[in-house]
Amino acid sequence: MIKLIKQYKKLLIVLFFPYIYLLFVLVAPTHQAVVAPGGLTEVRAVIAIEDTEMLENFNTIYVYSYYPITPFQSWVMASDQTMDVYTMTARQTDTSMKDDYLQGQITKYVSFKTSIIKAYELASQTDASISITSHYEGLYVYYRPSRMTELEIGDQIVAVNGHYFNEYSHEDFLALASASNATFTVKRTIGDQIEFIDIHYIQQEGEPSMVFYPDYVIDSASPSFTFPGMDVLLGGPSGGLLQTLSIYASLVNINIGDLKIAGTGTIEMDGTVGRIGGITQKMYTAIYNNVDVFFIPTSHLSEIPSLNYPFTIVPVDTVEQAVNWLNEHFN
Repeated sequence: MIKLIKQYKKLLIVLFFPYIYLLFVLVAPTHQAVVAPGGLTEVRAVIAIEDTEMLENFNTIYVYSYYPITPFQSWVMASDQTMDVYTMTARQTDTSMKDDYLQGQITKYVSFKTSIIKAYELASQTDASISITSHYEGLYVYYRPSRMTELEIGDQIVAVNGHYFNEYSHEDFLALASASNATFTVKRTIGDQIEFIDIHYIQQEGEPSMVFYPDYVIDSASPSFTFPGMDVLLGGPSGGLLQTLSIYASLVNINIGDLKIAGTGTIEMDGTVGRIGGITQKMYTAIYNNVDVFFIPTSHLSEIPSLNYPFTIVPVDTVEQAVNWLNEHFN
């Protein structure tokens, strides 16, 4: 064997470098990420309301997001116009797969709650038997630098520098928490005990800022509801608009026939429909799934690709505009 190795040493050296190069191209990670078309999720599969038949018409859209990708994946995907290959952000580089999953679950939970609150409030204007009460209770940690191991994704921040959430509006409390130097009081449930922990944070130079989501607690709701979608791996906030429309239309029993309605857009407590990522990939997903009506945030209207869409595009700035569109077309 040693004699053979010596005999073919030069050949082995020559073959070694192409092998290493091929291994690098196929396996080695880059600093690039990709967003690709995904699929539809029926809202009725993720949100259930007591004694209410959830309409089958409404669907949220998800896309596939993956990072980091290999040089080979980057080369293949870059030639596909339905995919978006881009350089990873500093925040993505600092986020583990576990944190990425937890972030998706947090934003999904916040989106579910906000959708329920907004839909019930709007439906109660038509049906007085529908009611909901809620209150603000601080912030969820969505992103924190990975070096901050004492702070966890999903932690509830109830005070900043000794000032509690009930002293502020959400916007003002968020501004207080977004400072580059702050002490957070975290409410954390450990077993059966609730503990309050103070954690000091100083943003390092060049480090991405922390990101938070609002924690709204629903005190009472009639009819009651559940979130079976919290058991699903898919996460994110961009289904907020369609979730709200689905809940509203189901509560007031709008007859939409057999139209397939989909779309994208976050939902804020003031009814604002916010921007999302992957708008091009979501448009392609809608085409592939034979959608009839597609809701999008107005701010994305100038960004969608030039295609012959087989569906009606409805741009909206607020959930109230989207509800008015439904009532005008189906009542």
